[in-house]
Amino acid sequence: MNLGDSSALIFATASIVGSIAFAISGFMTGVRNDLDLMGIFVLSFLSANGGGVIRDLLVGRTPAIMSSTVPFWLTAAAIMIAIVLRLQNASVEQRRIFVVSDAVGLAAFGIHGALIGIEAGLHGFGVITLSFLTATGGGMIRDMLVNEVPMVLREDFYGSVALFLAIAVMSLHHIAAVSPVSLVAVFVSGVALRLIARKRRWRLPKITPSLDVPA
Repeated sequence: MNLGDSSALIFATASIVGSIAFAISGFMTGVRNDLDLMGIFVLSFLSANGGGVIRDLLVGRTPAIMSSTVPFWLTAAAIMIAIVLRLQNASVEQRRIFVVSDAVGLAAFGIHGALIGIEAGLHGFGVITLSFLTATGGGMIRDMLVNEVPMVLREDFYGSVALFLAIAVMSLHHIAAVSPVSLVAVFVSGVALRLIARKRRWRLPKITPSLDVPA
């Protein structure tokens, strides 16, 4: 699926920004769990690239981390930035720049996953699954490696944004309206939805066990 030069540049930039934000989230998780430098790098690297690896393996593509050194250097740069800015001593996840960067990455990865699913000829559920895993897979791997229930499964309106993105891209595809302009519109909408959801603290309902359990 061909994108115009300007749109391709937008999504490439968004992906880089998102990768750095995800890598920093891995850095913060590693610091909180008292990992050594190697452990922190592995956690950061998988946070930024794990979703893409899962996506590529599912559709029979060679993962980008196997054909390019860019993901490695992006992760190294993110860790260096985090150390220089002493982010290990701050609650960086609450900072506006991190929140926006994370939302940008979520939207870019979600749309990228959906487009690859469509190009691979997957049915609707397959496209949604690929988009979801591309956007959230790295975070799930990060959390499981430190023995935590992935955040996307227990709180926050995060995975739901990835589902919205996949459905939006699929809908455009079905009406033959996929274009650089329409994809940028979906991208902006996804970022806005994520930021609004975070600001208003939207949550999906939970099912809690009853306290009146018969003996």
